[in-house]
Amino acid sequence: MKQKLKTIGIIALIIMLFTITVFAANEDVTLVKVKDNVCDIKLGEDGEVIKQLISVDNPKKEAVLQIDVKNIKSEEEQVKPSEIFLVLDNSKSMTDNKVDNTRTRKEAVFTAAKTLVEKILTAQPNTKIGIVSFSASADTTKEGTLEEDAKLVKLPTSNLEEIKTAIDTIETIGYRTDIDAGVQIARDNFSTDTNLNKHLILLTDGVPNTVVGGPVNQYSGEVKTKTKATLQSVKDKGINIITVMTGVNSTFMPDQDGNVCAEAAGKTYKDLAEEIFGTQEAPNYGKFFYVTDSQVEDTITQDIFENVVTIIKNEIKDIVLVDYFPSIILANYNFEIVEQANIGKVTAEVNTENNSITWTIGVLKAGETASFKYKLVLKENFDRTIINVETPTNEKVDVTYTDTKGTEQKATSDVSPSIMLKKPEDNTQAETPIPQTGDTNIFAIIAITAIVIAMAIYTIKYMKK
Repeated sequence: MKQKLKTIGIIALIIMLFTITVFAANEDVTLVKVKDNVCDIKLGEDGEVIKQLISVDNPKKEAVLQIDVKNIKSEEEQVKPSEIFLVLDNSKSMTDNKVDNTRTRKEAVFTAAKTLVEKILTAQPNTKIGIVSFSASADTTKEGTLEEDAKLVKLPTSNLEEIKTAIDTIETIGYRTDIDAGVQIARDNFSTDTNLNKHLILLTDGVPNTVVGGPVNQYSGEVKTKTKATLQSVKDKGINIITVMTGVNSTFMPDQDGNVCAEAAGKTYKDLAEEIFGTQEAPNYGKFFYVTDSQVEDTITQDIFENVVTIIKNEIKDIVLVDYFPSIILANYNFEIVEQANIGKVTAEVNTENNSITWTIGVLKAGETASFKYKLVLKENFDRTIINVETPTNEKVDVTYTDTKGTEQKATSDVSPSIMLKKPEDNTQAETPIPQTGDTNIFAIIAITAIVIAMAIYTIKYMKK
């Protein structure tokens, strides 16, 4: 029994002494920063790339680096001012139909129009907006006349309240839809100023069934031809046309309600609308939005706004950043991603063919900063000849991108932060060392040493017996 205890004691002593030796071996070097060089690559006037060493953890023997790609530009509005006419349908179908339980189609469309006006003038205060209303004369004997079927409600102005008031004064008149008359009045009241972006915004809920000079009371080939000719005349003057058509049944056919004509036979109202305006994908004039009542408000306040107010987005696109590592780094340190890129995608592993990682960013918007972090962790079996040797953390960084003006660009830098492994006896201090985390392994060594001593005393006592 005593012999067994002696054997156990000796084995335990050997194990403990070996453990201490291992700990001591793992702690015989210190990882420090020796140069705080920041890799700073200017992306022309659009932004910059910054790569820097942000921390060193001694116990873990790891260095953490961060790369930022910054777009320093802001979104800009176009300098060229605009002139706009809102051409609003005030036919009875606008009041006879409801978009929900509380509001008529007219209320929804006209409210959205006022919101659009406010957004435009907020973004571009110098924009001037005029108002035209159209339907057909309440006096059926006067239908098809320019004076009766449409009205110039407000000449273009930048006064928001005057424009809103003008919209609120529009009264519902006739049953039919003389788009031709409304477009003509708007066309003829644009200014002759060639330094303006000009837009005609047509908001309607019906296929035209009358035109100036007739025929009246039904869709026909002549109505279609005259309406298209007027729209084309607007386009020919360099005026951008945006049409929103809502509430037009995509399955209902004219012959179902008695408005029969040879040109409409076998066609839906949607088909007739597209004969004039084209499709949403391939419009005949500017932009064409064919929407439901539930979509119309968002279309007016958002889609039209984006087509009227030109914003220079100042985006940096197609960014490809390649970070090249020195061979000495990859031979002695493991690469690990600490924090995934918030924008774009970084390769998960180092490309061993060229010792690099690649970060791709499709679009970096104005004012955005893309970031990602990775660390270099000292391998267990590192080459001890690198002790006291300054080691750059990267060989170079290459960047290709498309700048905010749409031009492909390249940039590079070989500036690099540097690290070094030092012997404990080497008291040379690194330049401006990064704050280190505390060394907790010493406590483990003390604890193990205490255990070893206790075991040794215990074993000796039994060996003497």
